[in-house]
Amino acid sequence: MTVAAQPAARYPRTDKLRIALVGPARYPVREPYAGGLEAFCHTMVAALRNLGHDVDFFAAQGSDGNDKAFELPGVDWGDDKDNATDTTYPEGGRERENAAFVQLRQLLVARGYDVVHNNSLNPYIFPSALSPEPLPMLTTLHTPMVEEIQAAITAAGLRAGRFAAVSRTTARDWCLPTEPVIIPNGVDVNLWCPGPGGDTAVWFGRLVPEKGAHLAIDACRAADIPLVLAGRNGDHRYVRDEITPRLGAGAEWVGELSHAELRKLVANCAVALATPRWEEPFGLVAFEAMACGTPVAGFDRGGMGELLRSAPVGLAPADDVAKLAAQIEKARELDRAQVREWVVRNHSLAQTAKRYTDIFRQVAAFGRVGK
Repeated sequence: MTVAAQPAARYPRTDKLRIALVGPARYPVREPYAGGLEAFCHTMVAALRNLGHDVDFFAAQGSDGNDKAFELPGVDWGDDKDNATDTTYPEGGRERENAAFVQLRQLLVARGYDVVHNNSLNPYIFPSALSPEPLPMLTTLHTPMVEEIQAAITAAGLRAGRFAAVSRTTARDWCLPTEPVIIPNGVDVNLWCPGPGGDTAVWFGRLVPEKGAHLAIDACRAADIPLVLAGRNGDHRYVRDEITPRLGAGAEWVGELSHAELRKLVANCAVALATPRWEEPFGLVAFEAMACGTPVAGFDRGGMGELLRSAPVGLAPADDVAKLAAQIEKARELDRAQVREWVVRNHSLAQTAKRYTDIFRQVAAFGRVGK
């Protein structure tokens, strides 16, 4: 059974909502962000607060602007850095996180928020035998289907709440009890400002296999344009085997930058590369680059490809390095002002926050009726 999203006008409005926004538990949500999910949560909290809502933010310990009385444990690999990845846990890490989410859910129930906005990747945020109480919850799906979370949603059925997805590609990957609303992520276009461009290419994000930075190096080398890589080492084996051997001769990795440094770098580059090797749900880096006026050359894959097909970009078939090199040349000819204008018109953070507020009012109103 699916239930279509209803227009917000059907529901009574209140001037202010009490919102609990639940972020990911793996890394602190602070600059420089560990990834796009962390960036989304941090900027969305600020945008909702700017709209006048009361927002309690629950995230990993060490985050900025979160509820310090209850912090999620995070993941600490200690001395085992060679085995560290963004999707696995050290011994005991998963169990600690699961226990924390059971406690968090009980806290959210006790506090009686108007709406809980779930952006986490843990199954225990959904009703279970350990915490069966109902919550007025909207879950945003930021990733392709994760089996343990899908199992929790299936078990909870309609009690799992409402859903949003960052792209239609991502929504189709899940089996949901209600029809999700599609709300692509937004960019703070006041922070990601236009710049003059330059003579180099840039790739920025997490250095993990699914982001494909090694193919960006190969494509830029084929296009005879120097490349600067900026980002966190999210998979030490991948960086050792695929990135380090390709550095030099026009390819440089500058490590993890502050967001101010990153925005300056991107704004002063000729083109940005986006090279997903998975069904990328959204691809925030592409939209951030475009907000700087920096054209994007990337793979037409997943939600990123879906959302950019009508944009001024250069898209190549997935994993095709030769065609990506050709798209780099095409992207460099694009008008930077038009590139930025497309993002401002279609994917600003302010627009995204207002769309979420409309859905929050629906969820809150339904929760009040159901009590």
